[in-house]
Amino acid sequence: MQKRLKLLLVDDSPTARQMLGGIIARAPDMEVAGEAFDGHQAVELARQLRPDVILMDIVMPRMDGLEATREIMRIAPAPIVLISASLETKETDIAFQAIGAGALTVQQKPVGPGDPRHAAQATQLINTLRAMADVRVIHHWRRGRVPAPAPPPPQEASQLIQAARANNPEIVAIAASTGGPAALREILEALPAAFRLPIVIVQHIAPDFVPSLAQWLPHVTALPVGVARADDAPQPGRVYLAPGGVHLRLTRSRRFALSPEPAGVPHIPSGDELFHSVAESYGKQAIGVILTGMGGDGARGLLAMRQRGAFTVAQDEASSVVYGMPREAAAIGAAQRILPLPEISRLLMTLANREEVKP
Repeated sequence: MQKRLKLLLVDDSPTARQMLGGIIARAPDMEVAGEAFDGHQAVELARQLRPDVILMDIVMPRMDGLEATREIMRIAPAPIVLISASLETKETDIAFQAIGAGALTVQQKPVGPGDPRHAAQATQLINTLRAMADVRVIHHWRRGRVPAPAPPPPQEASQLIQAARANNPEIVAIAASTGGPAALREILEALPAAFRLPIVIVQHIAPDFVPSLAQWLPHVTALPVGVARADDAPQPGRVYLAPGGVHLRLTRSRRFALSPEPAGVPHIPSGDELFHSVAESYGKQAIGVILTGMGGDGARGLLAMRQRGAFTVAQDEASSVVYGMPREAAAIGAAQRILPLPEISRLLMTLANREEVKP
């Protein structure tokens, strides 16, 4: 018999706990092992119950989701999924600080059962909880977690890197999903202020979270961060996030274009749409990176970039929160290198023709 996942449900609203508990109860492989009404109680129950995953509200009395995350990761590390109802700046700012402290992802709280969106949002939440329950949080989120340097790459890999440098890359395109904000933090905080290439990112996240993500990242990187705007040209040394609810592309004239079409794809914005456009507009003068996330978005677009001569990278399984998107990219041969997060940062600096980072 399959083991049922034990969840700790944390929310100061009894109505919200009842609604979320009902969603979890309908999943045959999950059960609510405990309920907490604030962060203090959540910390104590996490220590007692050792749940497989914690579903926690952000704003609560006495101790909010940020402080609770810090304490839980200190005394009883567990996968934490944050949920937010209002998506106001205060809540989203706390959410991204909590991700920096060890929470794995943040989602909008599902609407009530009377809303036509309820079923889809409930399914998405259950799928996220299943994926997060498998994350080894001590391995992924321990401070000072940079692994020992990898041995020098084999000769053929070195030749690939030198060839890519000779192509004079002009842009870095990145796609990420579940676990992406923390992965982006680790990559971007390692890049120097002198990093010369524009970095364009598709991060799967609720649309209203994008502005707060753009406000949070500058606290962890020396590079300026903003949300891409239609018709702007990406500038050297700047980080651009795809806006919520539209696809982000680069035109043949190397300017941003925003569009809600195609509407029938699993993710808007789509990593595939970004990568395909970069393949067309930059060809071999591009670097493509696919990071942690569920599903396969970005894999085929990354393959298109590789086929046009771009240098392509996928995050490795050991450092991925969810090894879905990178696995798909590796399976179809879209990635020339498969690397842990610290090595991705070092590779980007090498390909940008800045001073070599010694192993």
